Amino acid sequence: MRIGGTLKPRLRRILKIAALGACALLLAAALGVAVIALGCPPVEALRDYHPPQASLVLDREGKLLARLAPEDRIVVPLSAMAPKLVGAFIAVEDQRFYQHHGIDWHRVLGALWRDLRTLSLREGSSTITMQLARNVFPDRLTRARTLRRKIAEMIVARRIEKQLGKEQILELYLNQIYLGNGSYGVEAAAHAYFGRSARDLTPAQAAVLAALPKAPSNYDPRRFPEQAVRRRNLVLGQMTKAKVITPKEEAAARATKLRLRPPEQEGGAPWFVAAVRRLLHDRFGPDAETQGLRVRTTLDPGLQRLAERELLRQIEAIEAGKLGRFSGKACDGEPDDCLEGLFVALDAQNGDVRALVGGRAYQLSEFDRATQARRQAGSTFKAFVWTAALQAGVPVSALVDTTRPLPDYAPADGQAPLDRRVSLREGLRISSNRAAVALGEHVGVQKVIDAARACGIADPIPSYPATFLGAADVTPIALVAAFAPFANGGWRVGPRFIDEVRSAQGEVIFREPLVTAKALDPGVAFLMSSLLQDVVERGTGTASRAGLPAGLPLLGKTGTTNAGQDLWFVGATPQLVAGVWLGFDRPRPLGAGATGGRLAAPVFARVFAAWERGQELPPPWSPPPGIEAHEVDIRSGGLATAGCPREQVALEWYLPGTAPQSDCAEHEGGLSGFLQRTVSRWFR
Repeated sequence: MRIGGTLKPRLRRILKIAALGACALLLAAALGVAVIALGCPPVEALRDYHPPQASLVLDREGKLLARLAPEDRIVVPLSAMAPKLVGAFIAVEDQRFYQHHGIDWHRVLGALWRDLRTLSLREGSSTITMQLARNVFPDRLTRARTLRRKIAEMIVARRIEKQLGKEQILELYLNQIYLGNGSYGVEAAAHAYFGRSARDLTPAQAAVLAALPKAPSNYDPRRFPEQAVRRRNLVLGQMTKAKVITPKEEAAARATKLRLRPPEQEGGAPWFVAAVRRLLHDRFGPDAETQGLRVRTTLDPGLQRLAERELLRQIEAIEAGKLGRFSGKACDGEPDDCLEGLFVALDAQNGDVRALVGGRAYQLSEFDRATQARRQAGSTFKAFVWTAALQAGVPVSALVDTTRPLPDYAPADGQAPLDRRVSLREGLRISSNRAAVALGEHVGVQKVIDAARACGIADPIPSYPATFLGAADVTPIALVAAFAPFANGGWRVGPRFIDEVRSAQGEVIFREPLVTAKALDPGVAFLMSSLLQDVVERGTGTASRAGLPAGLPLLGKTGTTNAGQDLWFVGATPQLVAGVWLGFDRPRPLGAGATGGRLAAPVFARVFAAWERGQELPPPWSPPPGIEAHEVDIRSGGLATAGCPREQVALEWYLPGTAPQSDCAEHEGGLSGFLQRTVSRWFR
C-alpha cells in the first residue's frame, strides 16, 4: 500500500507535468501558427487576379520577333482546355482535389510518417491549391523546405478555398504553373511543345504536360526525351486509374512518339524591338511587357536579315583594311573605340519601318544610332538646297558660277571644276560644295530650312552658310524619311513601327495611324527624283547601283563630313527609302579617302540587290501634268539650236514658266551664227 500510495502521487504529478507541457506545446504551436498566419499574403485579391502574360512582338508576316517578358504565358478559360488535360493534372498532382478544402490530410499524414522515418522533409503533400498559393505569392511563400513554409502554405490554401470555387482554382493553377522552357500555363506550353492549343491536345500530349510540374528541367522533353516518356507513361497510368482515359486509350498513348514541334526562334532585330518597347511603354504604361499584348509590327524579316549581315560585313572589311587605309583598329569590345554603323529602310509610300539596324552588335552597345543619335548630315543635305532652289523658280539648266569668290563662305571644292559654270544637275551630280553655297545664298538659308522641315526634318537647323553643306546634326531615321517625298510624288511620311496591337483577349486596341502630309509640289518632287537619279547613274553614288537590275528606278545622295567622320548614303526606289551611315560614336576620321560614295553606298547596293532579286520592277518616275520638256545646251543653259554640238544637248524638265526663253547664246542662228561669232572673236 505504501508503495502504491507513494507511486500514485508521483504518477499524478508526472501526468500533470506532461499535460501542462502538452498544453504549452499546443499553445506555442497555436501562437506559431497565428504568427505565420499574420505574415501570410491576403488572398482576397485573387478574385481579380490576372496572371502576367508576356507581350509578343511580331513581324509584318505575323512571325515572332521577341517576347517582351521572360514568362511566356497565354491565359485561357478552363473551358478552352481539353477535359483530359485537366483530368491528367488532377490525376497526377491532386487526386482528391474535389474532396478536400485546400489540405489533403490523408497525404499530409502519409508524408509526415515517411519524413519521420527518414528524418527529412522531402516527401511532398502539396495539393493543387497549395501549389497555386506558392506560385501566385512567390515572394511571401518561398520554396524552402521548412515547417514554417509548409504551415503558411496550408493556411493560404485554406483561405483560397474559402474565397474561390474549385473551377476558379483549377483555371488559375493551369494558367500559372511553370512547364519548362519559359512556358507558363498549359496554353503556352501546348503551343511551345506541340504547336497547338490546349483544347486540342491528345491524351499522350496532355500527359507530357502533366508530367512536368514535378521537375520541369529533369523531364524536359527536348533535352531528356527518354525521362520525359517514362514520366509521361506514369501519368498515363494515373489517368487510367482515375478513369480520365480508358485502358485502350492508355495503350495507344504509350505507343505514341513525342513528336515535338521545333523550338520557336525569336527573330532578332533587337534595336527595332527596343523601339517598339518604348512606344508600348508610352501608350500602355510600364507593365506593357506583361499585359499579353500581341503587337504586329511593320518589320520585313528578310530585309532585316540582309541589312544586319551586309552592314557588319562592311564594317569588318573596313577595319581589316580591305577597303583602304583605316585610321582605327579592330573592335576590342570598347564601344567608343569600335567602328559603328546603321541601316534603316522605310516604305516610301507610308513610312512603315521595314528594317532597322542601330549598330554593329546589340551585345556591344544597345544604343540605337538610327533613332537616338544625332549626326551631321554632310552632303546628303544638299538635296534640300536644290529643292529650295527649284521651289524658288530656278530652272534645272540654270548655271551656277563656282569660279567667283563667295562673300560669306568659301568651302573647299576639290571635285567641282572651277574653270566654268555648272548647271543645277551637274552641280548635284558631282556634289559641288561651292555650287551648294552659291545656290543656297541665292535662295536664302531660311528657304532651305523650310524645305528640309517640309520633308520631315524636325531637328534644330542653324541659320548659317555651313548648313548648306549639312553641318546640322540630324536624327538618321528622320533624314532617311525626308528623302521619301522625292520618291513618292511629294508626300512627307512619318516612321511607323506598329501596325496594330491586340489585347490578351484578341481585341484590336490600337492601330498606329499613318502620318503623311503634302511636302512638295509634285513637279518639284519629280525634278528632284530626276536630279538624284543622275547622282547614282553618273555621279558620286554610282556604287549604289552595283548588282541592281538595270531597269530599277533608283535615286540617292552621298554624304561625307569633314575629314571623313560621317559617311552616308541615302537612296530610294519608288517602293523603299533607305540610308546607311558609318562612323565612330565619338566622331573622328575613318581614314584617307573615306567617303560615303565609296564605303556607305556599297552596303545599300548589296542589300537592295539581294532584296530585289526575283521581284517585279516598279515603273519609273513619270512627270506629272504641267511639266515641260525642252532640249537645252548644257554648257550655255539656253534652248538647243541646230548649231549646238549633239554631245552638249540634253532633254531637260521644267516647272511651268521656268524653261529658258532664249536660244543657246553660244550657238544661236546655226552655222552662220557660229561663223559670225567666230569671226568677231578673231577680230576682237
